[in-house]
Amino acid sequence: MQQANIKYVKKCAFCKHWYDPANTAVSPKAPQINVWLYDEKASRKCLKRNVEMKSGAVCRKYEGKIPVV
Repeated sequence: MQQANIKYVKKCAFCKHWYDPANTAVSPKAPQINVWLYDEKASRKCLKRNVEMKSGAVCRKYEGKIPVV
């Protein structure tokens, strides 16, 4: 598991267009300071681009699914 600050990083694992409805690839580490863990080996379909994307990929169409504090 890799960690990321979702306030500054736009990884696919945290995007609402990355199809992971149960959020199995992400878990909180320190949500008070926006630090979350994500499974870098996970791969799901991007609903915007209609292609399989790795969780660590980045995209210009990113929209966060986790509220930033």
